[in-house]
Amino acid sequence: MYTILADKKKNAIKMEQKYARKYAVFYDKSKKVPKMLKQQVKITKLGRMPGLLVIDKQGIIQYAYYGDNMHDIPTNEEIFEVLKKI
Repeated sequence: MYTILADKKKNAIKMEQKYARKYAVFYDKSKKVPKMLKQQVKITKLGRMPGLLVIDKQGIIQYAYYGDNMHDIPTNEEIFEVLKKI
């Protein structure tokens, strides 16, 4: 699992300190990745909306979920079901 954060550097550092022991955290200063993946920004909902993609070993997106608010994310069970099928 890779986390790609296109946020302020300060927030990227906090995320890395909190999660880097378990997961790789990458900082996208240029914000190219969220643009490429069409991840929305909604200022009225506190910024960039969550996005979760499952990409197989060939680089093909097998699952894409784009949240409508900061708490709108798929459950672990949903993701495990997707992973079982790959």
